[in-house]
Amino acid sequence: MKKLNLLLLAALAVITFGCKDDDNGPDNPLPEPTPSNQVVVQGNITSNTTWESGKTYLLKGKIYVQSPAVLTIPAGTKIFGDKASQATLIINRGAKIMAEGTASSPIIFTSNAPVGYRNRGDWGGIVILGKATNNKSTDVTIEGVTGTSGDDGKHGGSDDADNSGKLKFVRIEFAGIPLADDNELNSLTMGSVGSGTEISNVMVSYANDDAFEWFGGTVNASYLIATSTWDDDFDTDLGYRGKVQFGYIQRDPDFADKSGSRAFECSGNKDNAAATPASAPKFANVTVAGPLVYTNYSSTSNYNGNYRAAIEMNEGTRVEIYNSLIMGFPTSAQYNTSSAAGAVVLSDIFFIHNGTTSLSGTNANATTTNLTFGGNGLAIANSLVDLYAGVDTAKANRKNNATATASALNFTNPVPVLKSTSALTSGAPSLTAKGFTASPAYYGAFGSAADAGWNWTSGWINFDPINAAY
Repeated sequence: MKKLNLLLLAALAVITFGCKDDDNGPDNPLPEPTPSNQVVVQGNITSNTTWESGKTYLLKGKIYVQSPAVLTIPAGTKIFGDKASQATLIINRGAKIMAEGTASSPIIFTSNAPVGYRNRGDWGGIVILGKATNNKSTDVTIEGVTGTSGDDGKHGGSDDADNSGKLKFVRIEFAGIPLADDNELNSLTMGSVGSGTEISNVMVSYANDDAFEWFGGTVNASYLIATSTWDDDFDTDLGYRGKVQFGYIQRDPDFADKSGSRAFECSGNKDNAAATPASAPKFANVTVAGPLVYTNYSSTSNYNGNYRAAIEMNEGTRVEIYNSLIMGFPTSAQYNTSSAAGAVVLSDIFFIHNGTTSLSGTNANATTTNLTFGGNGLAIANSLVDLYAGVDTAKANRKNNATATASALNFTNPVPVLKSTSALTSGAPSLTAKGFTASPAYYGAFGSAADAGWNWTSGWINFDPINAAY
């Protein structure tokens, strides 16, 4: 009888708890259960460490890889960032990250939220720090990192060939935390990273601040993607002098930062415009699909009013941009300086369907060569149809470009290659003398096909991480 009574009590308990009101509605989802093969990572990494692709990793808090430790992450590894603790992976100068995915098996850094609940700012992002020169000091605390001790979060030095490791075939999703104005964690932040570091085939999606930001340093990069960024896509500061070739930027018209969102924000040292080395980044073969590409409009009221110029050049920058295609920003380019320290080069760029038909501001030291403005202005029909298959030609239907299956600029599954009949598939000037390793005949990031370096259809790219099953 005693045993029977215990069974009845147990059954009653099950019924009681099973009938409890559900507090976890659609706005308050249950947390994802911790998989048995998930490893929680928190605290500093002080010795050589290799993660396993057969496991997943949950980052908690700020994790510093301290010199001279090397963190090796094999292809196919999935790493999740904890939101409550603002998880951030920081590679100190003198340490290394060896994150080498493959085209078919990328390394994925993403949100720990379940499908449908992921959003910008779900974790902090990746910070890589090095010993190359910048124009502030040899001991700079990186933006977005506070309360550090020892060498944690510091960057700068005198070794422009410094090696902080490799980042290849990597996706970074839903990262970035704005701690205060001008003090944010970006999706991928680089401080004084040297040219011995290798960065290629990196995709940033749904960045909560900038997608890629370089503070000083000389690291080069190639095949970068930024989609649905909140603030700026490519942001350069404090004497960055590397080269970036092949980039694709795609902007959501509904989302922009109160500080003003741009494809390129190019700055020097805000406290000393004459500081050396001057910021002198070089970009080539970049395609920008800005907010006006994806919005129905007859006025500026149909896209976020915080969008600014596609290219903004601040005092102290000597940015150079070549052989690129920039579409759909309210302003094509904006000079915010006319000082000698602000010399820039804009060469062989097609500005298509932007809100203004010319450059804004003045810079007596700028060199502008072969700039073409086509289909610009709110009252002028666009010329996108001459460039891409399946795009809508009517301004009132432009939002279809984001969703139409046939659209080459489809927001969640783009194939942004040029029509074979487009004049932009050939005739681009040589880039060899500018120091770039490739010199394709086409303008922008793609010709009538994506070149082999993109590995566009190999699986490492995903424009819909909100619904990805990880």
